[in-house]
Parts: sequence; C-alpha cells; structure tokens
Amino acid sequence: MTSRGHSAESRPRVILFLGAPGSGKGTQSSWLASKLGMPCLSTGDMLRAEAVRKTPAGRKLRRILASGALAGDEVVCDAVKSRLERELPNGGLILDGFPRTLKQAECLDSILRGLRMPQPTVLHLDVSLERLLKRLTARRHCASCGAIYNVLTRPSSLGTRCENDDGTLLQREDDSEGVILRRLEAFDLSCAPLLDYYSHGDYHWIDGDRPAEVVSRELLSILKPGKIKSRKTKSEKGESEKTQAAA
Repeated sequence: MTSRGHSAESRPRVILFLGAPGSGKGTQSSWLASKLGMPCLSTGDMLRAEAVRKTPAGRKLRRILASGALAGDEVVCDAVKSRLERELPNGGLILDGFPRTLKQAECLDSILRGLRMPQPTVLHLDVSLERLLKRLTARRHCASCGAIYNVLTRPSSLGTRCENDDGTLLQREDDSEGVILRRLEAFDLSCAPLLDYYSHGDYHWIDGDRPAEVVSRELLSILKPGKIKSRKTKSEKGESEKTQAAA
C-alpha cells in the first residue's frame, strides 16, 4: 500500500492526452473516463470551475475571463493545482488540453510531486497528416441552425441538407485545407517540446490511424489496473522496424 492508502494498482493518477486536432483525443478521453470512472476535464472546464470559487485566485480568474484576455501559464497552473488537490485523492483525473506548453508541463510535475503522486501517464495519439486532413475537412455545419455534421463519421441522412430544418450544409472557412494545415503546423511546433519532455517517462505512443475501437482497446489495456503495458516510443518503434528490415 502507498502512504495515501491506495494499492500500487489503484492509486490515483493523472492521465494526459497529446495529439493534433482531429486525432480523436476528445472521443477517446471521454470513452476512457466512462470506462475507468474518472472525470475528464479540459482546461476550459477547470478555468470556469475555479472562476466561480470565492477565493483570491477565483476572483482574479473571473476578472481575466470577463476581460476576454487569455489566461497565462501561471493562472492556468493555479487553476489546475486547485482542482488536482481536490480531485486526486478520489481516484485521479484525465486531462484533455493541458499541458499546452513546456512551462505548464513542468508546473504539473511540481504539483504532483507536492501531492506525492506519480508522474502523469501520457497517451500520444499520433495520426498521419493525410488522415487528419480527411477528418478535419469533412466537418459541415447547417447555415440555419448551426448543427454540426461530418461527412465521414456523422453524415446527414439528407445529404447536403440539415436533418433538423433542411438548411444548407456548409464548410466553415476555418475547416478549409489551407487553414487546417497552418493549425497543424502550429500544433507540431508547440507539441514537440512536450513530446521530448515526456518521452522518457510513462509515455505511450499510440497509432491513431487505426479504427477508433481498436485504439480504444489498446488504451484500456495500457490503463486498466493490473494490465499496464510498456510501449515503445515512435522513434524506438521506427528503429526496431529498421533493424528487422536489415536482418
């Protein structure tokens, strides 16, 4: 048993998802949350929850959010720390969208050390550029009611018309290939330091090009108590494949 009264298998932990827009982080993190009985929180969820608390940090955060300004690393980390201190003793959390910067990752590790908790389990959903573009450019919205569809995963039964009000389904400008490519490039630049930072810890590279249900089964096999498996990093996997090809 650990000093907090949990077995090594069931002790609270933090699970992080890393992956580009369109990699399936939201879908997989929500599914895992239901399977593991752990809350799944986004940075926005935590900031809004802290902003309503009657604390100095909550009042400061309310002023920032009311002004429309972006919350800096320090403010975000304070909100995460407050939430983790309340939630971790109850079994842990799945974080979607945090950390986004190297400073936030270092802050999270400091928080976990202070709570005498293990370092986070990092799940990296790696999806090819071709597949990301297919997923992200497939989104359509109704010009009348705003309903969202996806021509690959959730098409309208009426083709190019909305099922709710027969409105025309359109592609938003920010879902065009050019805009998406710029978003993905920006993500790669911001995510690279995080991948380097976490690659030597409890890091698991996941091939996200496979069907969602296959990815889900692998994630569960990694995280379910008593069935934690080690995974090669992407670079280690590539080196192994090169060695086998040369043999």
